[in-house]
Amino acid sequence: MEEVIGDIRDEFDEEESRNRKLDDNNYIFEGKTMINDMCKAMRLPVHTFDIVRGESESVGGLVLELAGEFPKVNDVINTGDFDFTVLESDSHRLRMVKVTVNKK
Repeated sequence: MEEVIGDIRDEFDEEESRNRKLDDNNYIFEGKTMINDMCKAMRLPVHTFDIVRGESESVGGLVLELAGEFPKVNDVINTGDFDFTVLESDSHRLRMVKVTVNKK
């Protein structure tokens, strides 16, 4: 069937992640990335954002919770030692977010 209509994605296909580490203080995550996965990638305790995350489970949800409104591309939302910069969004969700660790 795929030969006729093209690639069919199912639950067994691995999705390519666009998450990446830029340097020791800057990371890019898809908005749908789970907060726990972001913390693991950044080598942070998984409970780092528990106080500010509200009911959110994803990076995009965390940024929405922190902003209190739907942020625009290039908006920077700060919490503690972290800056979240919206890189890509559409009318319904935050697609890509840059996370910067502000080392003191």
